[in-house]
Amino acid sequence: MQARLLVVSHDVQFGNWLKHRIEASQHNMQVETVDFTEFARRRGGLTRRDCDLLLMVASFAIDSADTGCEGSDWLRRLREQPGFPGIVAIAEDGNEIAAVRALRLGAADYLPRRLLTPERLDAAVAEALMSSRRKRAKTNGHAKPGEQPTPSESGSSLPRDLIPRYSLLQKLGESERSVVYLAGSAALGRNVALKITRSNEDENANFAHEYAAIGALSHPSIVDIYDYGVHDGREYLAMEYFPCGDLKARLHHPISEQESLDYLRRIARSLCIVHGAGLVHRDLKPPNVMLREDGEIVLIDFGLAKSLSSNTRNTAAGTLRGSPYYMSPEQAQGMKLDVRSDLYSLGVILYEMLTGSKPYVGATAMDVLQQHVAAPLPRLPNDLLHYQDLLTTLMAKSRDERFASAELLLDALQAA
Repeated sequence: MQARLLVVSHDVQFGNWLKHRIEASQHNMQVETVDFTEFARRRGGLTRRDCDLLLMVASFAIDSADTGCEGSDWLRRLREQPGFPGIVAIAEDGNEIAAVRALRLGAADYLPRRLLTPERLDAAVAEALMSSRRKRAKTNGHAKPGEQPTPSESGSSLPRDLIPRYSLLQKLGESERSVVYLAGSAALGRNVALKITRSNEDENANFAHEYAAIGALSHPSIVDIYDYGVHDGREYLAMEYFPCGDLKARLHHPISEQESLDYLRRIARSLCIVHGAGLVHRDLKPPNVMLREDGEIVLIDFGLAKSLSSNTRNTAAGTLRGSPYYMSPEQAQGMKLDVRSDLYSLGVILYEMLTGSKPYVGATAMDVLQQHVAAPLPRLPNDLLHYQDLLTTLMAKSRDERFASAELLLDALQAA
């Protein structure tokens, strides 16, 4: 059955981009675009029988008096309308508070427009469509073949009461060892990112270690941790939620040289805090650099962080921890690490921001690691050669040839 989507936007050009993108990537889908005047005229008769999903592009900015905003006002009105289709909110502007409010008002997802990527749009539409169809099947009293009615729209496939005091809203991401959910906390009065181990028998999850590492840091550029515990053998962490996403998603859009340098400075300042506390992050990469609405960055995922005074090496019994694309040569070889390893990873991120690609790729993780150790230093394109010396100093094979600290990197950037 063909899915029917309605895109509502003041910006006709952007509305048409959404329509073409969805139709190109999602087969068997009919998309219509309208402005808010036409939507206001028609919305009274819209139900899930007429439309499977609504994409609403609106302002979610909240003024100082907290008097509301266009997007939230529409969500309040639409949630009172029986049988109204699911809604994906695309925010022209807003912040973390606006995102939480939109989800509480019934939005299936909240996507800041300036950070919207085709991949993120596709995932949001697919998940919201599935949820909307299940709710419609439940309302009709039967499910289509292959579908099972479930009790909630926004988290229909999520386990209930997995961790006491937290209400799971949607899955944000997952890895081999853990799953991260957007979850509501009545005690905190806010939504959080709830990280939970997949198995109650995983002895290497390092959640307690991560909790202790971040607990030693208190700075706006380091993620806030609200809670840690163990329930039914599963470790969990409740931490700050970032609706604007991460640097990896930002890199799906073109990024200017100036923006690249701005991000470089901000990450370096954050590393000053981490290194000043006697820690090496060991897993610095774009997915671990979160973005706020104001453009500031926050470092997350300190599960691999190590004390500078620790004698622990990077690998044990053939186990590789971290991302091969961003590992320093000494990390790839299992040597003892210091702050210069994080600066090498930052150099890899700089190359990716400037060029849109990674400096070393290969068929296997071992191929990539061997290039970090032995391949020639990456060369920037001719129009970016004025950054070559900076990149070379960050990504030198020998750590003795790199910047000795994040502070010295910042000094060099200031001097330039």
